[in-house]
Amino acid sequence: MIPKKNIIIVLLLLLGTWYVLQNKNPITPVPISQGLTSFPTNIGQWKLVHSSESSESIIEMLGVDDELQYTYQNPGGKIITLYIGYYGAVGVTGGYHSPRNCIPGGGWGIDSIAPLTLDAGIEGNNTSVVSQMMIRNGNQYQIVLYWYQNRGRIIASEYWEKIYLVLDALRMGRRDGTFVRIMSIVQGNDFATASAEATEFSEQVMNYLELYLPGSSI
Repeated sequence: MIPKKNIIIVLLLLLGTWYVLQNKNPITPVPISQGLTSFPTNIGQWKLVHSSESSESIIEMLGVDDELQYTYQNPGGKIITLYIGYYGAVGVTGGYHSPRNCIPGGGWGIDSIAPLTLDAGIEGNNTSVVSQMMIRNGNQYQIVLYWYQNRGRIIASEYWEKIYLVLDALRMGRRDGTFVRIMSIVQGNDFATASAEATEFSEQVMNYLELYLPGSSI
């Protein structure tokens, strides 16, 4: 059975998409405010130890306009990975790949997904809600936090991201958006520490990112 809430969301999306197509509102890609190449290599106790780039074929497939793939390490040797992908016009120049669809595979599966409140926000907000996943491969675990930082909002849900995408295309002629994912390896089944470290790291990343991304007004 499909939850009633999801059916309503899909219907709203279909109605909004039809309206956009009928009115043919022009969508102009919005450039990123500041290139991600200058994103901090030190975040709190975490220091950059590795960076990587997607292949040209992956970049072309995703249609991403700017991206970052950094691996950070703390003094205790723990690892956190950060991915940021910016799109000037989601659905026009490219689109997201949700972790719900991308992570399963290669032995990894999703054990749980739940909302998580962070003590950080943007545009004057002091808190925000993101998604937290627990993923597992045999007896190996990772905590995954992700969200969409789009047009002055923090959005945890893929469904609401799509709704706001349609609404903002109608109201502002904008579809720019950013996908953020943070992954923390669980060591010794210490889930509490891994979650706390990922949470604190995410709060700092969110605050930094506000300097890089277009907000509610541009």
